[in-house]
Amino acid sequence: MTGDCPFCAMGSGEADADLVAFRTDRVFVSVAKKQRPANPGHVLVCPMAHATTLYTVEPALLMEVVSVVAQVTRAAPSAFGAVGTTVLNNNDAPDQVISHLHVHVIPRFCGDNLVIPNPDKAAAPRDLRVELAAKLRYAMS
Repeated sequence: MTGDCPFCAMGSGEADADLVAFRTDRVFVSVAKKQRPANPGHVLVCPMAHATTLYTVEPALLMEVVSVVAQVTRAAPSAFGAVGTTVLNNNDAPDQVISHLHVHVIPRFCGDNLVIPNPDKAAAPRDLRVELAAKLRYAMS
């Protein structure tokens, strides 16, 4: 774990286990803190080991991250009723708050008018995020 990285703590199981929807040996999926009302189920796919950017991750781990992203996109319709997904990643972005590699998977719905970045600055209620994690966990099992 690197310093006070919340993704390292979550990946190791030290924090927020109820927000982790899926886990492999080296990658985990957690529900994003901010949830757009029109796009419920926004999740983050992260390596457990601290890494900061796509271009610095060893190829085998990068392949595992992308494989898990694909599994989440496949599960989003049954988990959240989504019709598709948007997948994105920021590398060294000036507004990046946490420097731990994570890939966003955002469920998409007809007429959702997705805006990136998320204009909503408030965190979603924890009980909503736990519920979304449970839905995805079930869909991926």
